[in-house]
Amino acid sequence: MYKKFLLLILCCSLLIISGCNKGIEPEPVSSNVIGFSGKITFTGTWPIDVLRTHLVVFKNDILSVDDFSFLNLAFASYPIPSGSKEFSYTTMANNYFNLTLGEGTCRYIVVAQSKTALLSFDRADWVIVGVYYNIGDKSKPGIMTLRKGYINTGIDINVDFDNLPPQPPK
Repeated sequence: MYKKFLLLILCCSLLIISGCNKGIEPEPVSSNVIGFSGKITFTGTWPIDVLRTHLVVFKNDILSVDDFSFLNLAFASYPIPSGSKEFSYTTMANNYFNLTLGEGTCRYIVVAQSKTALLSFDRADWVIVGVYYNIGDKSKPGIMTLRKGYINTGIDINVDFDNLPPQPPK
């Protein structure tokens, strides 16, 4: 009986020692992972006729209507629920088109709303309601650089429905 008890303790000890590895330390980020996360905060009254709201990230600035295209798209979130006060997101969980992010620079990160039921890349169908700005500089849209093995955090956007940002060309 004593030998069985000792064997049981030994087996449990081995399981605990080998199973904990590095305790509760988080898993390291894969060297191939590329992504970003943040929070969108909404103030003011949501428009009642809006059918879709998305976080949309473009590789290049929107200098003409042609730049508002799928070819320029780096990321789009699943629709943000209407009436939200806050929406936390990560590219790992909220990737609407399941796009693969690559290394590089994203130059236009916005929250856009549309009154159309069908998804469209017609610039006239969208209103930009929030823009990402680099900390301390609200004079121009912020730039985000994506790198392998790194998740950019704090890509936060404030949407004020009573004070919309400048609109890109329509």
